Amino acid sequence: MLRKIGLSLLCLAGSTAPLAAADQVVMLMGLGYFPDEIYVSVGDVVTFVNDSAVPMSATASDATWDSGVLEPGESYALQVTEGMQSAFGDTYNSESTAAGLIDYVNPAPLELENNF
Repeated sequence: MLRKIGLSLLCLAGSTAPLAAADQVVMLMGLGYFPDEIYVSVGDVVTFVNDSAVPMSATASDATWDSGVLEPGESYALQVTEGMQSAFGDTYNSESTAAGLIDYVNPAPLELENNF
């Protein structure tokens, strides 16, 4: 009986523990970002990785956060915070039309684990 109670308490404690922050990756591809829309939660970390042959940046549209210039192979980690600007673009290349969105408000439009 005591063993059963202890196991129940352990299961209950595990179900109330906070979930760990998730790591997400956005690749800078030269002409754009992949993915160009990412769905995350507050507390997650988005890592921008320059997977192209040219320098690029990822900068919030209001300039509140900025990766700086990322040379090919370099990366920048950004923690998602409540109220942060979610739209971003490449401010390094003046002619770039690359644009992206970090959505921490809405759930992803497709949840694969719920599809049968």
